[in-house]
Amino acid sequence: MKSKLNIDEFGIFLVWMGIIFSLISYFTKSTFLNSFGFVIFVFAIYRSFSRQTQRRALENEQFKEKFINPIKKAIKNGKNDATKLNRNKDFKYIACPNCGQKLRIPKKKGNVKVRCPKCGEKFDARS
Repeated sequence: MKSKLNIDEFGIFLVWMGIIFSLISYFTKSTFLNSFGFVIFVFAIYRSFSRQTQRRALENEQFKEKFINPIKKAIKNGKNDATKLNRNKDFKYIACPNCGQKLRIPKKKGNVKVRCPKCGEKFDARS
């Protein structure tokens, strides 16, 4: 009988948490943290050899929904905010005098000729 090892994101997370608790217990000389890290390792091994694959898959999906996806979303939003800030400092936003459409022009270019893509109005703007 062959045993299949099922390692998923939740199992990897448990192993890393066990490592972190073991390292913290080493430096703080805490037997409680060492025992807690050991229990986490045992649970990760139990999960990886479990035959209840549907149950483990459900646990993994819940872990990803509640823990991994919000972190990924926060990181993605943080990157988007940073790139928006970098782009915004290089451009000035003006409104078309004819239709009010917001337009982006480069900063520090002096007077520039602008054509509104919405209404086709041509005008000069200071950047």
